Amino acid sequence: MYKGQTREASGEILRLVIQKMAAHPAAFTPPTYAVWYECTAGINPALSEAMRKLLDAGRKIDNETIAGLIEQHMSSSSHGAQHMHMEIQKLLERLSGFTEETGKQAGSFGDNLQSYGDKLKQNLDQASLNALIGEMEKDTGKVRDSVQDMQSKLEESRKEVEKLQLELDSARGEAMIDPLTELLNRRGFEARAGEMFGDEEAIGDGSCVLMIDIDHFKKVNDTYGHLFGDKVIRGVADSLKSIVKGRDLVARFGGEEFAVLLPQTPVSGAYVLAENIRQGIEKGKIHRQGGQIGGITVSIGIAASSVDSSITESLDRADKALYQSKEQGRNRTTIFG
Repeated sequence: MYKGQTREASGEILRLVIQKMAAHPAAFTPPTYAVWYECTAGINPALSEAMRKLLDAGRKIDNETIAGLIEQHMSSSSHGAQHMHMEIQKLLERLSGFTEETGKQAGSFGDNLQSYGDKLKQNLDQASLNALIGEMEKDTGKVRDSVQDMQSKLEESRKEVEKLQLELDSARGEAMIDPLTELLNRRGFEARAGEMFGDEEAIGDGSCVLMIDIDHFKKVNDTYGHLFGDKVIRGVADSLKSIVKGRDLVARFGGEEFAVLLPQTPVSGAYVLAENIRQGIEKGKIHRQGGQIGGITVSIGIAASSVDSSITESLDRADKALYQSKEQGRNRTTIFG
Protein backbone atom coordinates (compact mmCIF):
# COMPACT_ATOMS: atom_id res chain seq x y z
CA MET A 1 0.00 0.00 0.00
CA TYR A 2 2.82 2.37 0.86
CA LYS A 3 5.32 1.02 -1.69
CA GLY A 4 8.01 3.48 -2.74
CA GLN A 5 7.80 5.71 0.33
CA THR A 6 11.14 6.53 1.90
CA ARG A 7 11.95 6.13 5.59
CA GLU A 8 12.41 9.89 5.85
CA ALA A 9 9.02 10.65 4.27
CA SER A 10 7.17 8.08 6.37
CA GLY A 11 8.86 9.38 9.52
CA GLU A 12 7.75 12.90 8.71
CA ILE A 13 4.17 11.74 8.18
CA LEU A 14 4.35 9.80 11.46
CA ARG A 15 5.09 13.01 13.35
CA LEU A 16 2.23 14.81 11.64
CA VAL A 17 -0.16 11.94 12.34
CA ILE A 18 0.68 11.86 16.03
CA GLN A 19 -0.04 15.59 16.31
CA LYS A 20 -3.41 15.16 14.60
CA MET A 21 -4.40 12.07 16.60
CA ALA A 22 -3.58 13.84 19.86
CA ALA A 23 -6.29 16.44 19.18
CA HIS A 24 -9.08 13.84 18.97
CA PRO A 25 -10.58 11.28 21.36
CA ALA A 26 -10.15 8.14 19.22
CA ALA A 27 -7.86 5.57 20.84
CA PHE A 28 -4.25 5.35 19.66
CA THR A 29 -4.79 2.02 17.90
CA PRO A 30 -3.40 0.70 14.57
CA PRO A 31 -6.74 1.30 12.76
CA THR A 32 -6.84 4.92 14.00
CA TYR A 33 -3.24 5.42 12.89
CA ALA A 34 -3.97 3.86 9.49
CA VAL A 35 -6.88 6.26 8.89
CA TRP A 36 -4.87 9.34 9.80
CA TYR A 37 -1.84 8.06 7.90
CA GLU A 38 -3.74 7.59 4.65
CA CYS A 39 -5.39 11.01 5.03
CA THR A 40 -2.10 12.76 5.75
CA ALA A 41 -0.09 10.98 3.06
CA GLY A 42 -2.79 11.66 0.45
CA ILE A 43 -2.92 8.06 -0.76
CA ASN A 44 -6.69 7.66 -0.36
CA PRO A 45 -8.43 10.73 -1.85
CA ALA A 46 -11.96 9.63 -0.89
CA LEU A 47 -10.91 9.11 2.73
CA SER A 48 -9.07 12.46 2.78
CA GLU A 49 -12.15 14.27 1.48
CA ALA A 50 -14.43 12.57 4.03
CA MET A 51 -12.06 13.48 6.86
CA ARG A 52 -11.80 17.08 5.64
CA LYS A 53 -15.59 17.46 5.71
CA LEU A 54 -15.76 16.07 9.24
CA LEU A 55 -13.05 18.40 10.50
CA ASP A 56 -14.55 21.42 8.71
CA ALA A 57 -17.83 20.64 10.50
CA GLY A 58 -16.03 20.73 13.84
CA ARG A 59 -16.37 16.97 14.48
CA LYS A 60 -14.10 15.27 16.98
CA ILE A 61 -12.84 11.99 15.57
CA ASP A 62 -13.76 9.20 17.99
CA ASN A 63 -13.57 5.40 17.76
CA GLU A 64 -16.99 5.13 16.14
CA THR A 65 -16.06 7.69 13.48
CA ILE A 66 -12.83 5.84 12.75
CA ALA A 67 -14.74 2.59 12.30
CA GLY A 68 -17.16 4.28 9.91
CA LEU A 69 -14.35 5.76 7.84
CA ILE A 70 -12.64 2.40 7.59
CA GLU A 71 -15.87 0.70 6.52
CA GLN A 72 -16.68 3.31 3.88
CA HIS A 73 -13.28 4.22 2.51
CA MET A 74 -10.65 1.61 3.39
CA SER A 75 -12.28 -1.68 2.40
CA SER A 76 -10.63 -3.49 -0.49
CA SER A 77 -13.65 -2.84 -2.71
CA SER A 78 -13.49 0.92 -2.39
CA HIS A 79 -9.86 1.77 -1.87
CA GLY A 80 -7.86 3.90 -4.31
CA ALA A 81 -6.67 2.46 -7.58
CA GLN A 82 -8.17 -0.97 -6.89
CA HIS A 83 -11.60 0.61 -6.55
CA MET A 84 -11.24 2.48 -9.84
CA HIS A 85 -9.89 -0.60 -11.58
CA MET A 86 -12.90 -2.66 -10.48
CA GLU A 87 -15.35 0.07 -11.49
CA ILE A 88 -13.77 0.37 -14.93
CA GLN A 89 -13.88 -3.42 -15.31
CA LYS A 90 -17.59 -3.47 -14.45
CA LEU A 91 -18.25 -0.63 -16.88
CA LEU A 92 -16.43 -2.42 -19.69
CA GLU A 93 -18.35 -5.63 -19.01
CA ARG A 94 -21.67 -3.77 -19.20
CA LEU A 95 -20.64 -1.99 -22.39
CA SER A 96 -19.58 -5.28 -23.91
CA GLY A 97 -22.87 -6.90 -22.89
CA PHE A 98 -25.28 -4.42 -24.37
CA THR A 99 -23.06 -3.83 -27.44
CA GLU A 100 -23.19 -7.57 -28.09
CA GLU A 101 -26.96 -7.59 -27.64
CA THR A 102 -27.42 -4.67 -30.01
CA GLY A 103 -25.14 -6.40 -32.50
CA LYS A 104 -27.32 -9.50 -32.36
CA GLN A 105 -30.42 -7.38 -32.96
CA ALA A 106 -28.77 -5.70 -35.94
CA GLY A 107 -27.63 -9.05 -37.35
CA SER A 108 -31.10 -10.53 -37.01
CA PHE A 109 -32.60 -7.47 -38.67
CA GLY A 110 -30.15 -7.84 -41.56
CA ASP A 111 -31.17 -11.46 -42.05
CA ASN A 112 -34.84 -10.48 -41.97
CA LEU A 113 -34.27 -7.75 -44.55
CA GLN A 114 -32.76 -10.33 -46.86
CA SER A 115 -35.80 -12.53 -46.34
CA TYR A 116 -38.15 -9.62 -46.95
CA GLY A 117 -36.30 -8.79 -50.16
CA ASP A 118 -36.70 -12.33 -51.40
CA LYS A 119 -40.43 -12.29 -50.62
CA LEU A 120 -40.91 -8.96 -52.41
CA LYS A 121 -39.57 -10.54 -55.59
CA GLN A 122 -42.56 -12.88 -55.52
CA ASN A 123 -45.98 -11.99 -56.90
CA LEU A 124 -47.72 -11.22 -53.61
CA ASP A 125 -51.40 -10.45 -53.25
CA GLN A 126 -52.47 -7.37 -51.28
CA ALA A 127 -53.09 -9.26 -48.04
CA SER A 128 -49.65 -10.92 -48.13
CA LEU A 129 -47.99 -7.60 -48.96
CA ASN A 130 -49.74 -5.90 -46.06
CA ALA A 131 -48.64 -8.68 -43.71
CA LEU A 132 -45.04 -8.38 -44.94
CA ILE A 133 -45.06 -4.61 -44.40
CA GLY A 134 -46.40 -5.21 -40.87
CA GLU A 135 -43.53 -7.60 -40.12
CA MET A 136 -41.01 -5.10 -41.50
CA GLU A 137 -42.45 -2.31 -39.34
CA LYS A 138 -42.34 -4.56 -36.29
CA ASP A 139 -38.70 -5.52 -36.87
CA THR A 140 -37.76 -1.91 -37.61
CA GLY A 141 -39.37 -0.87 -34.33
CA LYS A 142 -37.34 -3.48 -32.44
CA VAL A 143 -34.08 -2.23 -33.95
CA ARG A 144 -35.03 1.40 -33.25
CA ASP A 145 -35.81 0.56 -29.62
CA SER A 146 -32.54 -1.37 -29.33
CA VAL A 147 -30.51 1.54 -30.72
CA GLN A 148 -32.28 4.03 -28.43
CA ASP A 149 -31.64 1.75 -25.46
CA MET A 150 -27.97 1.53 -26.40
CA GLN A 151 -27.74 5.31 -26.77
CA SER A 152 -29.25 5.71 -23.29
CA LYS A 153 -26.81 3.20 -21.81
CA LEU A 154 -23.89 4.84 -23.59
CA GLU A 155 -24.89 8.18 -22.07
CA GLU A 156 -25.02 6.57 -18.61
CA SER A 157 -21.60 5.05 -19.25
CA ARG A 158 -20.22 8.40 -20.39
CA LYS A 159 -21.29 9.93 -17.07
CA GLU A 160 -19.67 7.05 -15.18
CA VAL A 161 -16.45 7.55 -17.13
CA GLU A 162 -16.49 11.26 -16.26
CA LYS A 163 -16.97 10.40 -12.60
CA LEU A 164 -14.09 7.92 -12.67
CA GLN A 165 -11.93 10.49 -14.44
CA LEU A 166 -12.61 12.99 -11.67
CA GLU A 167 -11.65 10.37 -9.07
CA LEU A 168 -8.48 9.58 -11.00
CA ASP A 169 -7.60 13.27 -11.33
CA SER A 170 -8.18 13.70 -7.60
CA ALA A 171 -5.92 10.73 -6.83
CA ARG A 172 -3.22 12.11 -9.09
CA GLY A 173 -3.57 15.52 -7.49
CA GLU A 174 -3.18 14.08 -3.99
CA ALA A 175 -0.09 12.16 -5.13
CA MET A 176 1.53 15.42 -6.26
CA ILE A 177 1.08 17.36 -3.01
CA ASP A 178 3.53 17.39 -0.10
CA PRO A 179 1.47 16.61 3.04
CA LEU A 180 3.55 18.73 5.43
CA THR A 181 3.52 22.01 3.49
CA GLU A 182 0.66 21.48 1.01
CA LEU A 183 3.02 22.63 -1.73
CA LEU A 184 3.65 20.58 -4.85
CA ASN A 185 6.05 17.71 -4.24
CA ARG A 186 8.89 16.94 -6.65
CA ARG A 187 6.71 14.74 -8.81
CA GLY A 188 4.02 17.41 -9.05
CA PHE A 189 6.55 20.14 -9.77
CA GLU A 190 8.26 18.21 -12.56
CA ALA A 191 4.92 17.31 -14.13
CA ARG A 192 3.66 20.91 -14.12
CA ALA A 193 7.02 22.35 -15.13
CA GLY A 194 7.30 19.80 -17.94
CA GLU A 195 4.00 21.06 -19.34
CA MET A 196 5.24 24.65 -19.16
CA PHE A 197 8.55 23.83 -20.82
CA GLY A 198 6.59 22.50 -23.79
CA ASP A 199 4.80 25.84 -24.18
CA GLU A 200 6.93 28.63 -25.67
CA GLU A 201 4.38 31.27 -24.67
CA ALA A 202 4.31 30.07 -21.06
CA ILE A 203 8.08 29.99 -20.66
CA GLY A 204 8.76 33.10 -22.75
CA ASP A 205 12.19 34.48 -23.60
CA GLY A 206 13.41 34.72 -20.02
CA SER A 207 12.48 32.25 -17.29
CA CYS A 208 14.33 31.07 -14.20
CA VAL A 209 14.51 28.20 -11.73
CA LEU A 210 15.40 28.67 -8.05
CA MET A 211 16.71 25.97 -5.74
CA ILE A 212 16.37 26.83 -2.04
CA ASP A 213 17.86 24.97 0.93
CA ILE A 214 17.45 25.68 4.66
CA ASP A 215 20.88 26.28 6.19
CA HIS A 216 22.14 23.99 8.97
CA PHE A 217 18.79 22.19 9.12
CA LYS A 218 20.28 19.08 10.72
CA LYS A 219 21.50 21.25 13.58
CA VAL A 220 17.98 22.67 14.00
CA ASN A 221 16.57 19.14 14.26
CA ASP A 222 19.31 17.99 16.63
CA THR A 223 18.90 21.07 18.87
CA TYR A 224 15.14 21.50 18.98
CA GLY A 225 13.72 18.18 17.74
CA HIS A 226 11.93 17.02 14.60
CA LEU A 227 8.59 18.57 15.51
CA PHE A 228 10.18 21.98 15.61
CA GLY A 229 12.02 21.10 12.40
CA ASP A 230 8.62 20.49 10.79
CA LYS A 231 7.52 23.96 11.98
CA VAL A 232 10.58 25.48 10.33
CA ILE A 233 9.81 23.73 7.04
CA ARG A 234 6.19 24.90 7.18
CA GLY A 235 7.36 28.43 8.02
CA VAL A 236 9.64 28.53 4.98
CA ALA A 237 6.84 27.12 2.84
CA ASP A 238 4.44 29.80 4.07
CA SER A 239 6.99 32.49 3.22
CA LEU A 240 7.34 31.10 -0.29
CA LYS A 241 3.56 31.01 -0.72
CA SER A 242 3.25 34.64 0.35
CA ILE A 243 5.98 35.89 -2.00
CA VAL A 244 5.67 33.67 -5.08
CA LYS A 245 2.44 34.40 -6.95
CA GLY A 246 0.61 33.94 -10.25
CA ARG A 247 1.74 31.23 -12.63
CA ASP A 248 4.98 30.66 -10.72
CA LEU A 249 5.42 27.16 -9.33
CA VAL A 250 6.63 26.38 -5.80
CA ALA A 251 7.47 22.90 -4.54
CA ARG A 252 9.07 21.11 -1.66
CA PHE A 253 11.54 18.60 -3.07
CA GLY A 254 11.88 16.71 0.20
CA GLY A 255 13.78 17.32 3.42
CA GLU A 256 14.72 20.99 3.67
CA GLU A 257 14.92 21.65 -0.09
CA PHE A 258 12.50 23.71 -2.19
CA ALA A 259 12.25 24.66 -5.87
CA VAL A 260 10.61 27.59 -7.66
CA LEU A 261 9.90 28.02 -11.38
CA LEU A 262 9.46 31.61 -12.55
CA PRO A 263 8.06 31.72 -16.11
CA GLN A 264 8.68 34.86 -18.15
CA THR A 265 11.11 36.19 -15.56
CA PRO A 266 14.65 37.41 -16.41
CA VAL A 267 17.60 36.64 -14.15
CA SER A 268 17.54 40.18 -12.72
CA GLY A 269 13.91 39.77 -11.63
CA ALA A 270 14.57 36.29 -10.26
CA TYR A 271 17.45 37.64 -8.18
CA VAL A 272 15.28 40.38 -6.65
CA LEU A 273 12.60 37.79 -5.77
CA ALA A 274 15.19 35.37 -4.35
CA GLU A 275 16.62 38.10 -2.13
CA ASN A 276 13.13 38.98 -0.90
CA ILE A 277 12.63 35.31 -0.01
CA ARG A 278 16.01 35.01 1.70
CA GLN A 279 15.71 38.22 3.72
CA GLY A 280 12.09 37.57 4.66
CA ILE A 281 12.94 34.13 6.06
CA GLU A 282 15.94 35.47 7.96
CA LYS A 283 13.77 38.11 9.66
CA GLY A 284 11.04 35.62 10.54
CA LYS A 285 10.42 33.97 13.91
CA ILE A 286 9.22 30.42 14.60
CA HIS A 287 7.06 30.00 17.71
CA ARG A 288 8.17 27.37 20.20
CA GLN A 289 7.13 26.49 23.71
CA GLY A 290 8.97 28.92 25.91
CA GLY A 291 9.57 31.57 23.27
CA GLN A 292 10.46 32.19 19.64
CA ILE A 293 13.38 31.04 17.54
CA GLY A 294 14.86 33.31 14.88
CA GLY A 295 17.90 33.32 12.68
CA ILE A 296 16.69 30.65 10.27
CA THR A 297 18.40 31.26 6.93
CA VAL A 298 18.34 29.78 3.45
CA SER A 299 20.78 29.51 0.57
CA ILE A 300 19.51 29.98 -2.98
CA GLY A 301 20.73 29.10 -6.47
CA ILE A 302 19.33 30.64 -9.67
CA ALA A 303 19.55 29.34 -13.22
CA ALA A 304 18.10 30.83 -16.39
CA SER A 305 15.99 28.46 -18.48
CA SER A 306 14.39 28.41 -21.91
CA VAL A 307 12.30 26.18 -24.17
CA ASP A 308 15.58 24.78 -25.50
CA SER A 309 16.49 23.30 -22.10
CA SER A 310 14.67 20.65 -20.09
CA ILE A 311 13.43 21.18 -16.56
CA THR A 312 15.98 18.61 -15.39
CA GLU A 313 18.85 20.60 -16.93
CA SER A 314 17.57 23.85 -15.42
CA LEU A 315 17.21 22.28 -11.96
CA ASP A 316 20.71 20.84 -12.21
CA ARG A 317 22.20 24.27 -13.01
CA ALA A 318 20.24 25.91 -10.19
CA ASP A 319 21.44 23.17 -7.83
CA LYS A 320 25.05 23.89 -8.77
CA ALA A 321 24.49 27.58 -8.04
CA LEU A 322 22.94 26.60 -4.68
CA TYR A 323 26.05 24.56 -3.88
CA GLN A 324 28.18 27.64 -4.57
CA SER A 325 26.03 29.65 -2.15
CA LYS A 326 26.67 27.09 0.56
CA GLU A 327 30.41 26.93 -0.17
CA GLN A 328 30.63 30.73 0.05
CA GLY A 329 29.19 30.82 3.56
CA ARG A 330 25.43 30.18 3.16
CA ASN A 331 22.57 32.70 3.59
CA ARG A 332 23.17 34.09 0.11
CA THR A 333 21.90 33.94 -3.48
CA THR A 334 24.10 32.78 -6.37
CA ILE A 335 23.38 32.96 -10.09
CA PHE A 336 24.61 30.07 -12.23
CA GLY A 337 27.13 31.10 -14.83
